[in-house]
Amino acid sequence: MTSVLRVALPVALIATSTGQAQTVTPAQALTRLLSASELQAEWFAPEFLAQVPLATIAAQLKSLGAAYGAFVRLETLQGMPLAVYERGTLVITASSLDAQGRLTGFGAVPGPASAAPQAPTPAQREQAAALLKSLFETDPVDTTRFSADFLAQVSAADLTALFRNLRAQYGAVQRVTATDSGWRITLEKGELDVTSFVVDAQGLVTSLLVQPVTATPTFGSLDEARAAFAALPGQVSLLVQQVGGPVRTELNSARLLAVGSAFKLAILGELQAQVQAGTLAWTDTATLTDADKSLPSGTLQNEPTGRAYPLRDLAARMIAQSDNTATDLLLRTVGRAGVEARLGQSAMPGTREAFALKNPANLSLLRAYRDAGLNRDARRAVLAQAAAAPLPNVGVFAPGRITAQDVEWFVSTRRLCSLMADVAALPETQLNPGVAQPGDFARASFKGGSETGVLNLTTQVTTKAGTTYCVSATWNRPQALDEGQFVALYGGVLNLLK
Repeated sequence: MTSVLRVALPVALIATSTGQAQTVTPAQALTRLLSASELQAEWFAPEFLAQVPLATIAAQLKSLGAAYGAFVRLETLQGMPLAVYERGTLVITASSLDAQGRLTGFGAVPGPASAAPQAPTPAQREQAAALLKSLFETDPVDTTRFSADFLAQVSAADLTALFRNLRAQYGAVQRVTATDSGWRITLEKGELDVTSFVVDAQGLVTSLLVQPVTATPTFGSLDEARAAFAALPGQVSLLVQQVGGPVRTELNSARLLAVGSAFKLAILGELQAQVQAGTLAWTDTATLTDADKSLPSGTLQNEPTGRAYPLRDLAARMIAQSDNTATDLLLRTVGRAGVEARLGQSAMPGTREAFALKNPANLSLLRAYRDAGLNRDARRAVLAQAAAAPLPNVGVFAPGRITAQDVEWFVSTRRLCSLMADVAALPETQLNPGVAQPGDFARASFKGGSETGVLNLTTQVTTKAGTTYCVSATWNRPQALDEGQFVALYGGVLNLLK
């Protein structure tokens, strides 16, 4: 997203094995694991420890404590365990036990905000505000203030470039103030919201999410909202439809536009269909290989190869975190034919292939991809070469930089609403509500996608009165988008439906 830093602490500790007669319940085993000051080897199946040493597990849990604070309790969310910490939550996506009650698998992804996070002390607020202010004022950025995990995802050069871009656009910092959802930075030419800012026990930044402040408009009607979307430059599509009922408003809803990661709904739909058919099970695993590793978003690309991941865990990563490596691993597992049929496309790229085609070093492959046109076999041949081609540095995709926008997934908002309707009941779609405010609706399922010049938001919401709607909007333009404006317009539509 434009002028946005989005780097989160990796949460990825997964392994699987088999076993038989358990002596503790899964909830008891998880509570023991997450609340322990010292781990015991006998809590884990030998097969698990063969893949993930006890010291590695302890280090991962220590990093969780630094990011989220102390473990408080275990709850459930859409039938999945939810670990509640002082400063956030984790959805436990895999936690199988063997017959002796030993953990044979464990996986977690960040969950929704904790219902009652621990408020920072005045001293902690003052320290955080000073650190944020210094990050915006120091040029080049003082990278010693960031954790190694953070810098592994955003290089020092890209980090400095991002902050320079923010200063050029918004001017000098005037003040930093705490808000209910984080921090607000007031600058000479506007305001920025810091919705995620996590500092570990060593005082190093492990997560930072900054986005422009744009007031949500108050529309008098859906027709008024439609007109606001229609006034945006470039190509825009909008669909607001009652699920199983009439279209409430639409704008170019049949137009095929680039939608970024929203295409992942089709992979989730195909996975669900194969599970329902008995071909796969949510507890089945897929093994990570070097060929599966893509670029962020997500963290799975940083994990060692050869480890097995439950399909349910990969699905949660793909939807809630938009993890690209988890996406490609699932795409390999379910196969492309069914996914392409759901999207109405042929010879579509996986995320790694898309990144490779956008790599300036692979220009000949991009030309071959374009020359192939709609020839399915020719495109598949190019994609096979792209799968083994080198990936670019993530700096190629820094905010504001346009890459080959014809290497994308082109889907109408009409089809996206249909794809969402197929999977909206799955808990994976409800981990990240997107623009919807959870308190406004009985249920919200979301997936979006973006790159410079491309933005899609697709949400299915059920009102407290029991009516279900899909809202899908896409914006394409061959230059950076005002994403804050688009999100604000989208929020205005949701406000009309709640």
